Amino acid sequence: MNKDYIIWIDVEDIFQYFENNARPSGIQRVVFEILHVIRQQAAQKPSIGRIVLTRRGQGETHLLSSVSFEELEALFSVRSEEKIASTRKTAPKKRQDARSLLRGLRHALIRRLESLPPELARPLLNIAVNQLRALQLLKRYARSKLHRTSSAPAQPAPVTQPSAAFVSANSDASPRPGDIFLILGAAWSEPDFGERLASLRKVFGVKPVLLVYDLIPAVRPEWCALSLICDFRHWLDTTLPQCGRLLAISHSTANSVEEYARKQRLTLQGPVQTIPIGSGFGPPRHAEGERPKGLPAKDSYVLFVSTLEARKNHLLAFRIWRRMVIDLPRDQVPTLVFAGRVGWLVSDLMQQLENTEWLRGKIRLLRDPSDDELAHLYDGCMFTLFPSLYEGWGLPVTESLVNGRPCVASNSTSIPEAGGPLTRYFDPEDFDDAYRVVRGTIEDRAGLKVWQDQVRTQFKPVPWEDSANAVLDACHAAYLSGDQS
Repeated sequence: MNKDYIIWIDVEDIFQYFENNARPSGIQRVVFEILHVIRQQAAQKPSIGRIVLTRRGQGETHLLSSVSFEELEALFSVRSEEKIASTRKTAPKKRQDARSLLRGLRHALIRRLESLPPELARPLLNIAVNQLRALQLLKRYARSKLHRTSSAPAQPAPVTQPSAAFVSANSDASPRPGDIFLILGAAWSEPDFGERLASLRKVFGVKPVLLVYDLIPAVRPEWCALSLICDFRHWLDTTLPQCGRLLAISHSTANSVEEYARKQRLTLQGPVQTIPIGSGFGPPRHAEGERPKGLPAKDSYVLFVSTLEARKNHLLAFRIWRRMVIDLPRDQVPTLVFAGRVGWLVSDLMQQLENTEWLRGKIRLLRDPSDDELAHLYDGCMFTLFPSLYEGWGLPVTESLVNGRPCVASNSTSIPEAGGPLTRYFDPEDFDDAYRVVRGTIEDRAGLKVWQDQVRTQFKPVPWEDSANAVLDACHAAYLSGDQS
């Protein structure tokens, strides 16, 4: 094995996410699948350096500390807040409580500002976010100053020595020039991440490699909270120029990154590379045992798996079903099942559903379905529906195909990359086009049966090994390159 460099993989955002969530979202699941393979592949690839999972300290010391794969796996094995609390071993309880309290206060302030009229909320929110960011930088500067004053050596320290903001819990494992700092997750959860990354490059000479999922808060802000828009744009502007290698989960996302950089006049160190994304999470779901009570009968419904939020376009699905119950005999209209939790910016949709009594039962909501319920839902549906307006990839589409069910989906952004030739598409901005495709699929039962058989026999899933290998190859190319950190 090549011992000349280490790949430091940032997993801080995953631990932060599980402080408040019992089940992972798409990004956490993608990271976990890639890391699971990297753990195996790194040992088999002599050209790949040593792998270290690391957390960015958030307390008084701001340490970089390593964590084990077992600690990471423990987060994904739990299914309740109580279990999550029992697996937190990476920070003292008092520090965790203080961080949670400060985060809660920040979120409470932001929510209060966002409740104001937009013309008042936006400038106040910008001021609040900038003040919080300035305070964070001021605190870091003060701690760094105190650290240098209290522990200054007789001679000036070399520039490659650890700073207060970026030192390892194990001094023998501190980053060295040429090491890779790999960012696979939702690093924008820390507003001043870009500044910290710049410091890491300057102090240690590491080479950052970043995986980008989408640019939704920056390019389609109408679907996001004001606080996320401000933080995300700052994260992009300060982080993208720091990375010698930029990776994207789709060609659509890669193009968005390069277009954003041009518009914002950001200098990227190289083109954005698209990596293959694995198809689904784990093996295909198998419906075992009796069908859970409360689910609709097999072959009587269409399935829409997603959090209910404006971007996912549940409103279009509602409009399609509303028109079908007018145009067709009621017994010819299958039930539409929404499987997921209720998210944001859907209050109008929920009101319309309530006002129509959920189209008198033709639309149903199954909140937070269990793995067993999802397996049976996929097993019994006619096909799945995914009318999203914007995606970085389109995981629900590939999950449908992995589970042997055809999908009728939006042709927007990266979704055709995820669905490939076995998926049928419509324009999510064109109601008539969407209605035609969905209704035509429902009415052509013989054609639907042929399509179902094609999906089961012809779909070839992309293994996560392809994703992990592409990431590791990009890291090795960054190590071999002459890029200046």
